[in-house]
Amino acid sequence: PALRHVAMAQRLGSAASLHRYARAAGLAGPARYQVPKIGSLQCTRWSRAVPLRGGQHAWTCSRRSFCTFNISFEEAEGNKVKEVPAKSGMTLLAVAHENDIDIEGACGGECACSTCHVILTQEAFDAMPKPDDDEADMLDLAAHVCETSRLGCQIKLLKSRDEGLRVKLPPGSTNLLG
Repeated sequence: PALRHVAMAQRLGSAASLHRYARAAGLAGPARYQVPKIGSLQCTRWSRAVPLRGGQHAWTCSRRSFCTFNISFEEAEGNKVKEVPAKSGMTLLAVAHENDIDIEGACGGECACSTCHVILTQEAFDAMPKPDDDEADMLDLAAHVCETSRLGCQIKLLKSRDEGLRVKLPPGSTNLLG
């Protein structure tokens, strides 16, 4: 029940609401509740109360700053760049969808279309594992392919390799599924 109250307070967005809901959950008394700042990360889920000195508590964030990093998506014309957070283990397509980047991914990330075609820098392309035969076959069907083209659904991100990655979106995509 306490986590439900904390989630409600977080949605309401005020410290007073957080304190009121924590008190309703039986976690308060004279204690004050502090919402932690973790670098530039904005927490959306609060996991538990951690006791501090003097009977106070701080809510810890279930998202950790050490596992997130930023990547940039650039439009084909190069006039608009959007920097978005990513997590290790996510595919480039999943990061794009989570951050409202206009990449279709008609097959749902199954490497059965070429609508998640992206263009990487030569340095980033060289650092990635080589595309397998299925990905190469799908890239043959994509529009505006170049030497550093990849399918976003086939690129699993790693913080150590991909922090600061810049991804260019091609001018068009071909949807063979309909």
